[in-house]
This record gives sequence, C-alpha cells and structure tokens, in this order.
Amino acid sequence: MGAQRREHLRARLGGSHDAAEVLGAICDLCVTELAVTGARIRVLGPTTVDGGGATIHTTDALGALLDDLVTTTGAGPCLDAYALARPVLVPDLNADGGGRWPGFVQEALAAGVFAVFSFPLQFGGVRLGVLELHRAAAGSLTTVQLADAFLLADVATDAIFHDSHGLGPMTLPALADIQAEVHQATGMVAVDLRVGLAEALLRIRGHAFARRLPLAEVAKDIIERRLRLDNGE
Repeated sequence: MGAQRREHLRARLGGSHDAAEVLGAICDLCVTELAVTGARIRVLGPTTVDGGGATIHTTDALGALLDDLVTTTGAGPCLDAYALARPVLVPDLNADGGGRWPGFVQEALAAGVFAVFSFPLQFGGVRLGVLELHRAAAGSLTTVQLADAFLLADVATDAIFHDSHGLGPMTLPALADIQAEVHQATGMVAVDLRVGLAEALLRIRGHAFARRLPLAEVAKDIIERRLRLDNGE
C-alpha cells in the first residue's frame, strides 16, 4: 500500500525536474490531499543566522506570516523539527504551544492558525529544511494523512538534495545567500552598538517583533540607514 500511495502522489506531482516547481507542487498537493489550510517549505542550514532560512514556497498568506514570525522570534515548531531531526506535531496550538513558543503562538493564533505540523527534510545525517503544514482549526492529522506527509517530505528532500549537490541546475537561488540583508544588518548593528552578532540579531528581532514588522523590512531600513537601533532597543 505504501509503494502504491507513493506512486499515486508522485503522479499527482507531474514530471517536472525543476526543484522549485516540484517543491511548489508538493505544497499544493499537501493542501488538497491532507486537508490542511496551507503548506510551506523552508530551507535551513549551517550558513544561516540562527533562526534564519528561506521559504521556497508557501501556498497562502498565513504561511508567509508564519514564516516571518519564525524569522522574527527565532522560535517555532519548524525550527524545533529541524533542530531535533523529528516531526513536531501540534494539533492544538492554543493548548500545546504557548509554553514552548510564546511569542510565535500568540501571533499565530491571532492570525487564525490553530494547528501546525512540521516535518524535517533530511537525507541521512544531512538536514536540509522543513515541510510545515498549518490549519485554521485545531485537529490532528489522520493516520493516512500523516503517512502521506512523510512521503511528500521524502520527495521534497530528494528535490532539494539533488538540486543543491550539483545533480541538476541550481534552481533554488535562496540557498546561495539566505537572508543576506539580515546578515548585513546584523553586522552593522553589531558595529554601531559594539555588541556581538548574536546580541545584534536579538536587537533587530526585538524591534521587528515589538512593532509587528517583517524582519526583512527592518533589516533593509537598517542597511539604508533609515533606522538606527540604540542601546535602549
């Protein structure tokens, strides 16, 4: 049954060999096959600032909001799934997530996200990113839906791994320079305030979170000198 289901899902994805197209199709298929509100794939790795990363595809505005919350707060189910190398399933974010990711959960619930399911994308000992599903209502994945999520995570892992190891044209440009503006802004704040990079990043995140601004927007303002953080930030 597992092999048949895998073939069914692969057939639904079509025959594209472009990694970005495959990952987008996987996210779309998650929505139609797994009865979730949205899905996104986020690439993470050792070249990122802690809590950084790049989302390759998201199916809806809620996914984009969750992505920015993770980047801004430096916390969330997807980062735990990546760090722990295991799925993090939160069928009721209101009941199960407040203590683990307080800033993330508060804003996610306010936006209308009540369940999150994060699956690490890993090949052997190499972790590449996360497939994350979200729902606008609390509730667990069924056994079949969970099995399908694992299968689609495997397909996503294959697509990213082959793309990033020279087995095909590089079609995920975000892998080359993830969150470049955040890196640059972090260095500038570190110099301005004479603090370490980790503290500088925390200052930038804190500013963005307190004002509910996208982290990338704050970083760009810092780079272009429209914003200067002071020691009170």
